[in-house]
Amino acid sequence: MCRLLSLALFILALASCSNQAYFTAFEHLPSEIWYRDSALRFDLPVGDTARSYNLVLDVRSSTDYRFQNLYLFIDIVAPNGAALRDTLECFLADDMGRWLGRGHGAIRDNRYLYREGARFAMPGSYSISVQQAMRVEALTGVAGVGIRMEEAN
Repeated sequence: MCRLLSLALFILALASCSNQAYFTAFEHLPSEIWYRDSALRFDLPVGDTARSYNLVLDVRSSTDYRFQNLYLFIDIVAPNGAALRDTLECFLADDMGRWLGRGHGAIRDNRYLYREGARFAMPGSYSISVQQAMRVEALTGVAGVGIRMEEAN
């Protein structure tokens, strides 16, 4: 039984290791307030168009957040001006109201796979904007949002 538990913990540790980050950035929100018209902007440098990348969003929230989920608008603008808009739903709590993610106390960190195996058509700087898409003007309880670009397996 002890060996089985040790093996399970080892496999879990291997599975929880993330891919090597090629790029990572994080924006803190002052006073944990995110206004509807305030977009967080990240510039992703892409040099190798032959590689595939995973794009991951990091969301840091507090237990003062009053909803179960968080809707986000994500806009990507390529170096040539081509644009793409997505909507992403992030669950911060389960159906019973228990907070998801890692952390202790009032702060929780969650990671969401936004795009798996993404390929970029041209090298250059891609602009990614993240905007809260909830139906409130001033969303409280979100401490920050980040983006992580890692090589896909």
